[in-house]
Amino acid sequence: MRRRNILSIAAFLILAGCFISTGDLIKPADADYPVADGTHFAIYSLLADGTRAGNTPDKAVVTRKDGFYVMTMTESPNKTGLEGNVMTGLMKAFETGLYAVMVQDPEKPGHNLYMLARKDGARWLRWDLVCPDFVNLAEENGVTVASMGVTIVSSDCEVKDFASLTKAMRFVHENKKPDWEYVVE
Repeated sequence: MRRRNILSIAAFLILAGCFISTGDLIKPADADYPVADGTHFAIYSLLADGTRAGNTPDKAVVTRKDGFYVMTMTESPNKTGLEGNVMTGLMKAFETGLYAVMVQDPEKPGHNLYMLARKDGARWLRWDLVCPDFVNLAEENGVTVASMGVTIVSSDCEVKDFASLTKAMRFVHENKKPDWEYVVE
């Protein structure tokens, strides 16, 4: 996966070698829309222990267009170079408060990237689903990625169906701290 797109997605929503699919695992008719149109977020990077990496957040706004979420970075004081970047995607609840986030890959039409998000009061927590980290986490816990329906393709983790995606996401949620905090403004 190209590093620039990975960084863009990591700063946006709401999964770098990423979790991918060919085709949509979430369709607009099946999607959930827990974020209101026009919601503004302050986005904080989190350290491995779950605390904020700094006090100056990036900013984004989420809107809806043609049945999809559109997230636009509006401010990037941390000089990530992401200001103005736009990502399009969908969300689908798979457990109370847990959501699979699908983001369209802008360089590969018909391909998608995935992240895990959890609603926590007025904030959202997001886990990046980075394939090499996922493989290591599985090995550390004595689990194979294949047992979760995940196939390694180059440096990416490919999932073929929503059930496999959510199985992997539950595992990540249970065994890893979140990477990002999105605070509704």
